[in-house]
Amino acid sequence: MYAALRSEKTKFFSFGWCTLGVIGAIIVPLLFLLTSDTPKIGREKEILSLCLQALYLGQLGIIVASASYLGQEYSHSALRTTLLTQPSRLKLLCAKFVNITVIVVFTGIVSSVLSLLVLFFQHDMEWTGTLMIGLLGSIFLGILSWIQLAWITSALSIMTKSLIAPIAIMFPLILGLSQMLFTISQLAKFLPTLATLNLFSIPALSTLLDKWSGLAVQFSWVVLLFTISAWLFLYRNVR
Repeated sequence: MYAALRSEKTKFFSFGWCTLGVIGAIIVPLLFLLTSDTPKIGREKEILSLCLQALYLGQLGIIVASASYLGQEYSHSALRTTLLTQPSRLKLLCAKFVNITVIVVFTGIVSSVLSLLVLFFQHDMEWTGTLMIGLLGSIFLGILSWIQLAWITSALSIMTKSLIAPIAIMFPLILGLSQMLFTISQLAKFLPTLATLNLFSIPALSTLLDKWSGLAVQFSWVVLLFTISAWLFLYRNVR
């Protein structure tokens, strides 16, 4: 399993779009904070809100990295070549999802640390223990949502055998389509992107699901899509 994970890590970072997604998940939040027109003397809630908004935008990079990682296996019959070196499909699938999870966690940590450093130099305020605990707790939940979003996107890549289709589905949902659908139907709050919006919103939006309910709904999407994609990955013919 260790050898499979090393191989998958190498494969991930050898594909340009995967690396671009990771860089985007780190750079986009920083650009948002650096260009944000906010008072340099802010209150704790404002600091926390900025940090969470930055993490929300970082999801775009996670979507690109996850879709590219699994989607590349279906480009030019790459999966057939992969299975020659790792014939156990179950072991290969587990290695891929463990690998993307580890990469997302490290990316989230790096992005969060850099964002906090930017906020520290931008805002003239006392960084109390209460503020830091609130930031760390909110960042932890945000990274957990990143992981679940990465799994959803990866599952869509397997289901569609494409790296473009998951991006075409998830990008608009992150950038506002889910909110637009919510104005049409209340059921849209159960979409995987809108369900966890309150994780990144201060104050919380009363019309949407609370943090824990949102994470539970998003996890339900993970279970559903992962089950379908795992079955397809294990039993679908490779061409």
